[in-house]
Amino acid sequence: MSAAAFTVDVGNSSVGVAEWSAGQPLLRRTAEPEQAAALLHGDVAVVSVAPARLARLLAAAPAAARVRVLAEPPADLGESGLLRSAGSDRIAVALALRPGPAVAVDAGTAVTVELVDAQGRYRGGFIAPGPRAALAGLVAATAQLPALEVGPVPLAPGTGTRAALLAGTWGLALGGVDRLVEEALAALGAGASVRVVATGGWGEAWQRASRRSGVEYDPALVHRGIARWRDLA
Repeated sequence: MSAAAFTVDVGNSSVGVAEWSAGQPLLRRTAEPEQAAALLHGDVAVVSVAPARLARLLAAAPAAARVRVLAEPPADLGESGLLRSAGSDRIAVALALRPGPAVAVDAGTAVTVELVDAQGRYRGGFIAPGPRAALAGLVAATAQLPALEVGPVPLAPGTGTRAALLAGTWGLALGGVDRLVEEALAALGAGASVRVVATGGWGEAWQRASRRSGVEYDPALVHRGIARWRDLA
């Protein structure tokens, strides 16, 4: 694989930067696009689902960085209409899952569950709010619920509003992803032979808490897909 020197995933709440050496990625995460841009030099392949944050990264990129934003997915990945409607991060995940069959859970601000069949073709997936986004929406829609920083908590009935809200939000995220993975596996119809891979900011927490065994965790999954995409482009 002649991967780019750097691969970059510009998300809604953070920017992932992977520096590649001997075919392996060294992954770092920054809050702001300008911080990520300062790390770059040489060949850089980028995907983004946040246009304004991408523009900030491009504006701050040093002259020593040869930046290429990937947008046109490989034609053999799947049906053209489906590929055009999918975000570039989802395309990268699908490429990383090939040859398939496989399912990926990318758990961030949004959680996406992606499907690749045994022929290596992208079959779409699910998009849902992550726990932070879900809680923010609930707080915005109610009069008295507090804004909290949600994350892994014990799934026990809360004896107060704060504990009940945190456990309820986290439990809904974990159980909801488990159910979406079940439906993804049913759609592929390949049973136990399907790889399930978790990635993203709370992907490892879901993997540990999931009722499904055998889930892999790969924090660099999106970057492996970006590198493949760059090689195919």
